[in-house]
Amino acid sequence: MEPVSPPSSHARPLRGPVLTLLSGSSLALALSYLAQPVLTRLYTPEAFGIMDAFVALASLLFVLGTLRYEDALLLPRDEAEARGLLRLSACMLTGLSLLCLLLSLPARLLLQHQTALADWLPWLAPTLLIMGSGRLAELWLMRRQAFRTLSTGTALRATTTTTVRLVAGLPPIQAGATGLIGGYLSGLLSTLLLYGWRLHRTRSFSSKPSLPLRPLAHRYRHFPLFTLPAALLNALSMRLPFLLLLAFFDAQVLGFFGRAFMVLTVPLGLVGGATGQVFFVRAAEVRHSSNALRPLTLRVYHRLLQIGLYPALLLIMMGPELFAFVFGTPWRTAGQYAAWITPWLLLAGLASPLTRLFDVLERQRADLATSALLFLLQTLGLIIGGLHGHPETALLLLGLAGSLGRTLQLGVLLHLAGASLSDVLIPLFRYLRYSLLPLSLLYLTAAWISPPVHLTLALLSVPLYLLFSTWLERRQGQPVR
Repeated sequence: MEPVSPPSSHARPLRGPVLTLLSGSSLALALSYLAQPVLTRLYTPEAFGIMDAFVALASLLFVLGTLRYEDALLLPRDEAEARGLLRLSACMLTGLSLLCLLLSLPARLLLQHQTALADWLPWLAPTLLIMGSGRLAELWLMRRQAFRTLSTGTALRATTTTTVRLVAGLPPIQAGATGLIGGYLSGLLSTLLLYGWRLHRTRSFSSKPSLPLRPLAHRYRHFPLFTLPAALLNALSMRLPFLLLLAFFDAQVLGFFGRAFMVLTVPLGLVGGATGQVFFVRAAEVRHSSNALRPLTLRVYHRLLQIGLYPALLLIMMGPELFAFVFGTPWRTAGQYAAWITPWLLLAGLASPLTRLFDVLERQRADLATSALLFLLQTLGLIIGGLHGHPETALLLLGLAGSLGRTLQLGVLLHLAGASLSDVLIPLFRYLRYSLLPLSLLYLTAAWISPPVHLTLALLSVPLYLLFSTWLERRQGQPVR
């Protein structure tokens, strides 16, 4: 039986809950990655581009869903206050979903030049409702520290999404973008049903009255006033490139970019999401103790850096060759795109879980300022590149601007946690040093080994590096928690 209330200790390690969540995330990652070489042979880059544009629109609406009141759900110690926030968030979500449904017809008329995407606009309202409801259920389960259920939900979503997409892509169905979007919606719905069943079975929703909504909306007004614009700008920073690329170029370019984006964001998102969920709970518990918040934040930073740095360097060095080998020769261009945007996405993977510090410390103004800067840098870089007329220039400038913006954001977050410059640089140089040996071996043996064998060794080097770096840290007395 999963715990129904958080223990009182503030010094618990992250490793146990994170590994519980990653047991589902690892299965999701394995399924997603193993399916990609098949999916890229069943669907065209154009179909992936349409799906990526739809998911980008849905993700941007999702940020607006509850005016970010759901971000406060883990903060109240009083159950009645938490239930009130849940009701307030649900009301906001329902209202926005109905508004989206009403606006879908005029929006469809405005996007007639993008017929393939316009046909999917009526589906945005139900998608938003499913996404938002799943998020609220997830947060309520996080409040109960039901990490095993959350892990199962992650695995179920990946399994359902991948299965539907594979079936829909095979002859005689060959559903195209419909199969990809249908798989996405099926995965969301399966997770929502699981979470709803779990909450109903454990009677997690008490029948006791909650606090009135109006005082709660005022008490947590900083979330819609500052967290909402910051979250929207962060989402725009990550999702607007999909929409701008479709505006400047075509669905094929967007499809290539989407696969490049996926290769890094899927593992970093799964690991970062699992870590961020546990980090949010732990940070909310120790937020009044600076002596506890700093080591907690640094543990998250160290582990994410260890996991993400070597694969990022490998993609920068061998991106086009790896993509052509894994996904097929037509996807070599996506590998070149991946090499240009990898530094940006690595830094985004490090910073995103830590942005919960803004909520925990109630520093929403800092969140808004860094998010606005990030959005402006990335949008400016992409627009300049798009007006230049070459997708390569646009993505190179996007990668540079995103890297600069995320570096500044990460610096602010670590400063708020009380970390020093040496706290940041020492693990960076340590993991760079660990990465040099396998990268050097791959570079020196490229001319002596057949390309398929060499590229297979490159892929196998990722888990070997993780084992090697973990072993070195244990041997040198570095804490692995």
